[in-house]
Amino acid sequence: MNEAKGPRRLQPRMTRGGFRFLFVAWTATALFQLVVLILFWVAGKPWELASYLWLATILVALGGLAFLLYVRRNDRPFWDEEEARRAEWDRRGRAL
Repeated sequence: MNEAKGPRRLQPRMTRGGFRFLFVAWTATALFQLVVLILFWVAGKPWELASYLWLATILVALGGLAFLLYVRRNDRPFWDEEEARRAEWDRRGRAL
């Protein structure tokens, strides 16, 4: 059987574009929740159940961002390899 060169992935691949989209989405979610909590604090409203839910959402978003940073650290060699393959393909196409 043919064995792939290099390290094997334990999880499905995430492309660079997918990473960027998810990173922007999680960042926007965390910032929106933070702005809402700050507005509640400035308005002097007491903490209610909704405030705790906003806080929980911020923590989930920060967890998502931490996971994406983990993915970025582990998938970078695969992204670089894919870009090298695309560059080689483009170079061969131009040579024709």
